[in-house]
Amino acid sequence: MKKRSQTSLKILTLVSLLCLLIPLSIYSLWIYVFDLGTTQAERVLVFKSYFPDFLDGRWSTTLLSIFLCASAIIFSSISFKLSGIFWKGLNVIVLITSSFLLFLNLFSMM
Repeated sequence: MKKRSQTSLKILTLVSLLCLLIPLSIYSLWIYVFDLGTTQAERVLVFKSYFPDFLDGRWSTTLLSIFLCASAIIFSSISFKLSGIFWKGLNVIVLITSSFLLFLNLFSMM
């Protein structure tokens, strides 16, 4: 029973890492587009051109990032019971990074 529980917690850790990688890649894409040196309106158009039509709204990518960061925080905090140093370290990194991105996204909505 304990082996199965450890395995499910490891899978949950990987899911939290996946939930973190999506907002991290969205934010990295924004940094890349911002460094292109064009006007702000052109930057926004280039940024939105990378996403499908259903994410074309004003706050769509921000709300998606907030949802995924909150999910990563929840999954990582549940998986904090893992005993291995690697898994605990991975959960700490996911928890800190997703918290930082969550606050950054919330701040950008002000």
